[in-house]
Amino acid sequence: MKTLARIATLCALAALPTHVPAQTYPNKMLKIVVPFFAGSDLDPVARGLGDHFTATWGQHYVVENKGGANGQIGTGYVAKSAPDGHTLLICSPGPITINPNLQTNLPYTVGKDIVPVSLIATAPMVLVASARVPARNYAEFATYLKANPGKAFFASAGVGNVTHLAAELFLRQAGLSAVHTPYKGAQSVIADLLGGHVDFYFNPLPSARTYIKDHPDKVRALAVTSLERSPHLPDVPTLNELGLKGFDVNSWYGLCAPGGTPQPVITKLNDETTRALSGGELPGRLRGFGMNPQATTPEQFDAHIRKESAQWAAIIKDKNIKPE
Repeated sequence: MKTLARIATLCALAALPTHVPAQTYPNKMLKIVVPFFAGSDLDPVARGLGDHFTATWGQHYVVENKGGANGQIGTGYVAKSAPDGHTLLICSPGPITINPNLQTNLPYTVGKDIVPVSLIATAPMVLVASARVPARNYAEFATYLKANPGKAFFASAGVGNVTHLAAELFLRQAGLSAVHTPYKGAQSVIADLLGGHVDFYFNPLPSARTYIKDHPDKVRALAVTSLERSPHLPDVPTLNELGLKGFDVNSWYGLCAPGGTPQPVITKLNDETTRALSGGELPGRLRGFGMNPQATTPEQFDAHIRKESAQWAAIIKDKNIKPE
């Protein structure tokens, strides 16, 4: 009888790890890491989700900006953190789908050291042209580039940045050519774009919408990269409707966790993220920044990452893009 009781106790203890983490999680402050310096598009996503988690679970959170190396440093930090769900990552294309195809010595492996929880939002990119380009619309812009092959300059926020690869994909599909001018960060690009020092830039809508509307004499929004028009720029056509059939590139914002995080915790995080995006304040906050709220299962998010990673791998190989 004592032996049976001891076996029952051991079985109960063995079962605890699969149930207790979700029941007791979170039991301390949440750390939400943004792998870019303060001021990026990811900051409001982190704060909005953190506010929801605090309101739901009663645990405070802190947002930590750990920028550098196109998101490598912050992502690597989360990858090495305790896999208990208390250190989370707001992820985006650079560290997750681009760097693994561009860098050979990343301090993390996506899918192993960093795992997907849920997509949070997407945002189209905007083809923004400087007023120095003699083009009032996309047709005139394409005509200008065709008449001046290799003479126009496009900016990016850095070699291998999504603003770089989106432009390369566009040029390849449109059969056009231009010279890449990489910058160290988006703010420098925007300043030079407004100053007329570069010709065009593919900018995620959240950071493009304000200066597009404030400076119509200096820049023009010629197209968006999503399949459907953005409600924030309803008069701006998509590249798809302008003839680049199937062109669909979006910046995105997701939630990731360290590899090894217990599945019940991943499930709890995913469930709560889905609930946060289905109502309440968060969807409106994200739309206010030019984003489209969109929750997924971890499996759907993983499939999205794999598909996009293959797309960027092909562009990087085709254009022989090397890290700086």
